[in-house]
Amino acid sequence: MFKELILEERIMFCPNCKYEYKLGIKKCPECGAELVKKLEEPKPMARKESKFVFLCSTQNFIYADFIKTTLEKNNIPCLIKGIGGPMYPLIPLERPGIYVPEEKYEESKKIKEQLVDNL
Repeated sequence: MFKELILEERIMFCPNCKYEYKLGIKKCPECGAELVKKLEEPKPMARKESKFVFLCSTQNFIYADFIKTTLEKNNIPCLIKGIGGPMYPLIPLERPGIYVPEEKYEESKKIKEQLVDNL
């Protein structure tokens, strides 16, 4: 604990760049900002809850995972539902369904159609 206190007193921070500097340096050589002894804690971003809507069902988990991976590479969150049961993957209970945020539905639909056309 004592070592941490000494270390804290010898380090200054740039509030913009977040770089650490030795005590005695007053301005950040990168951006010119006045250095501070402690950085502010980042404020958590407010997250808007999205309503997920049904996009499509697929023949099996392999197709569902392929579509999910492609959508996620395009920054579209995705859920696969309907997979499960004690004997899965031998006897799936139902065809896997893909769900996407409502505001991303049209974009997701276009990507899915491109994928299906190319299979």
